[in-house]
Amino acid sequence: MIDWWIALGSAGQVFACIAIPATVILLIQMILTLIGLGSDNDVDTDGAEADGADSADEGLVLDEADEAFQKGEAFDAGLRLFTLRGLIAFFSVMGWVGTICCGEGISLTLSILISVASGFLAMFVIAALMKWLFSLQYDGTEDIRDALGVSGTVYMRIPPSRTGKGKITAVIQGKLCEKYAVTDEETMLNRDEEVTVVGISGEETLIVRRKHRK
Repeated sequence: MIDWWIALGSAGQVFACIAIPATVILLIQMILTLIGLGSDNDVDTDGAEADGADSADEGLVLDEADEAFQKGEAFDAGLRLFTLRGLIAFFSVMGWVGTICCGEGISLTLSILISVASGFLAMFVIAALMKWLFSLQYDGTEDIRDALGVSGTVYMRIPPSRTGKGKITAVIQGKLCEKYAVTDEETMLNRDEEVTVVGISGEETLIVRRKHRK
């Protein structure tokens, strides 16, 4: 292991230091999502520490997305490449590809180009995978009434007093789902807040309220 580390050289070691922690975080995210815990953990990690400083993911992507969504503009059609999960996948794959390239004696410039291209490909694959996972909710067997009483997490901020729509993620019928939501709360429900479904508005919109911890 030590010989391998030394043989990488300084550039390869930098790539490895990027790849290893990113891979660990990515694996944890994917495992929790696949076993149905992503409604809590996935949002926390995608949004990073939203209760402290707003994350780069929310700051760069979700602020604009929220505004467009709450104004009724279409936002769901495309893949969400620049989520925190996508960025972690980018650094994970970029790091390992760069490490391999440096270990094979490829020039630093070419190693960077190959690793960055591979990272962007990984972002696309992760975005496509997550879109597919969320699309499972539309298999024709889901009854939105099964969401009543379910706890979830705010994925896209929900304006107060039903002045606009947001989104939540929740496990419904054993599947991780992303649903439109409104609230009667007098204050904004921010990303990462825990909520409870208390009603249904229309065909696909849930009514939620803030979940108060005991």
